[in-house]
Amino acid sequence: MRAASSAATSPILCVTTNPAIDITYAMDELRMGTSHRVETGLARAGGKGVNVARVLHQHDEAAIVIAPIGGPVRVLFVHDLDRSGIEHRLIEVEAPTRRTTAIVTPAGTTNLNERGVAIDAEDWQRILQIVRAEAAGARVIVSSGSLPPETPEGFCASVVDVAVAAGRPVIIDVGGAQLQRAMAAGATAVKPNRHELLDAMGGTDPLDAARRLAAAGTGTVFASLDIEGMLAVLPDGRAWHAQLDHVLDGNPTGAGDAAVAALAMSIAEGATLEEQLARATAWSGAAVLAPQAGSIADPASLAPRIRITPIG
Repeated sequence: MRAASSAATSPILCVTTNPAIDITYAMDELRMGTSHRVETGLARAGGKGVNVARVLHQHDEAAIVIAPIGGPVRVLFVHDLDRSGIEHRLIEVEAPTRRTTAIVTPAGTTNLNERGVAIDAEDWQRILQIVRAEAAGARVIVSSGSLPPETPEGFCASVVDVAVAAGRPVIIDVGGAQLQRAMAAGATAVKPNRHELLDAMGGTDPLDAARRLAAAGTGTVFASLDIEGMLAVLPDGRAWHAQLDHVLDGNPTGAGDAAVAALAMSIAEGATLEEQLARATAWSGAAVLAPQAGSIADPASLAPRIRITPIG
């Protein structure tokens, strides 16, 4: 089922292997062990790749969501993407699609993220077949988000292989061994957060871990460090650090997805590395100021407040 594309240009493919229905509640206070009467939560199709597509769509960049969908929330998922005008290629599976819940209070955001349910081996092949069929017409291919149980060990590397074969840039936002394999396979860029990076590479220093990861491939490691900004590291060890001049208050859920959207758009436009890093940092910050993952506030006011510093 297809919805109308948001732009006339070639799309950015957004592969989401563990999609979800995202539910967000805004509250004055969360009191553990008690009942709360709340306003109706915001519910919409989610998962990191979907959030990337939403941010791109918000900026009039054509995007296509590729995802396995199943169970009772499938109708809601499809309806929301259609209503949002986001094009999609969905694979119907037996496994029920998961749900995530974000509880936003002035003190911070609490997330309850279901792990997801394993899909069949045939379903993984169907996902790759769709990526392969769409790759030639894409500007960039993105695969992002958590992976459901029993994901094939080389899945993200296979997405990279498809992109390389089609001559298309590819961005991977994932953790663990999948991150390392994707980098070694020739990903144009990877964007782990601090936890994912250190989990994959070991150690306690994110710069050192990013340099070791980058040295294993030919692309750029963009590592998001929460309020400490973002690193960009090349295979030869050269590195840059970008950071806003102040800490933002808001909902950080989806900030990493906004950064990936910024990278995808920047790479598609042929931007320089520093331009990619600056936009990713600004859009990540703008996502914190938005009420729900998949949306960002106007990043224009943040861009002049970003400082980029070469390291070493």
